[in-house]
Amino acid sequence: MLAVTGAPSSALPAPVGAAAKQAARQPNILFILVDDMGYGDLSITGNRLVATPNIDALARDGMLMTQFYDAAPICSPSRAGFLTGQFPARNRFVTFIADRKRNREFGQADWLDPKLPNLARSLKQAGYATAHIGKWHLGGGRDVGDAPLPTAYGFDESYVQFEGLGPRVLPSDIANNLAQQSAALGQGPIDWLPRAQTTGRYVDRVLDFVGRKRAAPWFAQLWLDDVHTPWQPDDAQAAAVKGKGRDAREDKFLAVLVAMDAEIGRLVAGLRAAGELDDTLIVFTSDNGPTIGADTPGSAGPYRGRKASLYEGGIRQPLIIRWPGQVRPGSRDMRSLVQAVDLYPTLASIAGAARPVGMDGIDVSAAWRGRVLTMRPDLYTHIARPAAERAFGPHYSIRSGPWKLLMDADGSAVELYDIARDPEEKHDRTATAPQAAERLKAKLSAWIGRLPPRPTAAN
Repeated sequence: MLAVTGAPSSALPAPVGAAAKQAARQPNILFILVDDMGYGDLSITGNRLVATPNIDALARDGMLMTQFYDAAPICSPSRAGFLTGQFPARNRFVTFIADRKRNREFGQADWLDPKLPNLARSLKQAGYATAHIGKWHLGGGRDVGDAPLPTAYGFDESYVQFEGLGPRVLPSDIANNLAQQSAALGQGPIDWLPRAQTTGRYVDRVLDFVGRKRAAPWFAQLWLDDVHTPWQPDDAQAAAVKGKGRDAREDKFLAVLVAMDAEIGRLVAGLRAAGELDDTLIVFTSDNGPTIGADTPGSAGPYRGRKASLYEGGIRQPLIIRWPGQVRPGSRDMRSLVQAVDLYPTLASIAGAARPVGMDGIDVSAAWRGRVLTMRPDLYTHIARPAAERAFGPHYSIRSGPWKLLMDADGSAVELYDIARDPEEKHDRTATAPQAAERLKAKLSAWIGRLPPRPTAAN
């Protein structure tokens, strides 16, 4: 355990008011995960091109945490970290799930092992109705047609897209062939919709699920596939932001972002109308930094790097927690160091669910209630990438207190940053803080040595 330090935090007094009422029952839980949204894409975190008032309202009614980290800077391992509470590389989740050939090349599993303890199953065992709606990307799609369905992981029902199996909606107007590959796999009823309408369909599905399950506490994962490319707004969505970007491409990105925000507003309004909002804990964040490319729309805010990079811009996200009676409205925590692997133990604790041994995450619910987290175990992160992406930085990292060290598996390419003082990672401290560099290099090397070896063609 090492102390966590950071920029000064705003005052976070203990919650007041309806706390006793909320604590008397298991809260409903809604986990909203956005795809490829950067730290600076929300107006509450710096976007000055367009506003995201409905997402901002979640933070205004709750807490914004600014030192939250994904478990990996890319889709599949990031999602595995949220669901399992374990560093995803431990389970051969090191890059996005693709076709079987690419998965083998990078040592990536074709799907998440359903035998692993996970958040959905724990909540189901604690009496929750459970649903996964939206992007899955933990198995199924391309040429992988035998992956388990989300229901194998403890979800009562699911509705996904082309990176999952079971009931799903596929885009009717995208020419990348992934939807057609998905349809050829079968494995569930399939709907077709223009991409601009899929987020609305997901929101409808969440509200339908809630309407049918109100007699018990419920857990819904809404994993949106906005604002991932391709950006395909409809005419009305495009007209609403025309000219606000630097070019037509950024206009499309902004249109999708604003449309997504509007759908989240519709979801919150639907929960309020159903009488469920005040009894619901909402968690909102993104799976990794903004889409790759120096001139690509999407903002990592002040941070270095983007998606697929272990620099701050690839893994650092705003985490918003709205929990009436427990999280003080308008609070902001800039000091607590929290990672995706903490979500499982935290929500399990809040729900009174069993927490299996072997998780890398910790219960951070005290920080949500206003007590800044000052100690935590070290955080480890890994991504496997093609050689052409070497400019994105080293492949492994450790965050230990204020320090962050990056390096490759053979101990080369070492970089050390004091994130507390240098969150933009401008000043490599390897030469000026050699003792910290050697200590963290030894820790990271030991962790790498405990990871499963990359399978050979023989196995």
